[in-house]
Amino acid sequence: MCNGCGKNFSETTGKFWFALKKKDKINKYLYCLLSSYSIRKSAKETGISIQTSFDWRHKLLTSFSSVSVSEFEGIVESDDLFFPISEKGNRTLERKPKKRGEKASKAGISNEKVAVIATCNRSGNKDFEVVTTGRISKKDLNKVYQGKLDKATVLCSDSHRSYAAFAKSNTIIHKKFNASKGQKTVDKIYHVQNVNNMDMRLRKFMESFNGVATKYLQNYLNWFLVLEKIKNKTNKMATLASIALASNQVWIQFKEIAINNMLFRT
Repeated sequence: MCNGCGKNFSETTGKFWFALKKKDKINKYLYCLLSSYSIRKSAKETGISIQTSFDWRHKLLTSFSSVSVSEFEGIVESDDLFFPISEKGNRTLERKPKKRGEKASKAGISNEKVAVIATCNRSGNKDFEVVTTGRISKKDLNKVYQGKLDKATVLCSDSHRSYAAFAKSNTIIHKKFNASKGQKTVDKIYHVQNVNNMDMRLRKFMESFNGVATKYLQNYLNWFLVLEKIKNKTNKMATLASIALASNQVWIQFKEIAINNMLFRT
């Protein structure tokens, strides 16, 4: 019992497996999750209900928050991409309901879309973060990159003025590119091709879900980043366990699975 608030707690309080039933099925469910199965298919493969499959998915995805990169160094590439705002699952809407995956009524960037900042550097560090609705600003970039670019030497991005203002105020060398004019590289080494390719892979990953609720979007971005981290690893289980260890939330369960060697036989 906590002497401060008087509430009871145990060593599993706040962990994803707190009050979890059917723990013997979680290892199979992890395999389904990292194979990008749908909620319905994961439920069928694991032998659980669709609601339980939904609950387990979001418990696990929340625990992947530690995958976010704390610092970038060297040449850093940044880009903004946009997803339609989705209120899927909300019972009270301030607008007319839409079909899942339906396009926004306004063309281009608008307040009907949520902005995501994509970042990577040449050593392979990657990150996605949901920031705001509509066009990003210098304030948004300051919030996302607070303390993360202290070791960055060059920032590569598109030519939007928010990036230029951010780089100037933080005394970072800024290399900007205008895609509409066919500009792809500067001095042969500065470009945004890595982050653009990362954006493309993310969009392809998100297509299979036919629209993700905006309140869960960051969870799905973390899911994609975890898959990116383990996709080229020989020992996928060890890589996944290191991610879990950083969050201190799912390590015990991953450790048990690793011992049983039930996932990712190589």
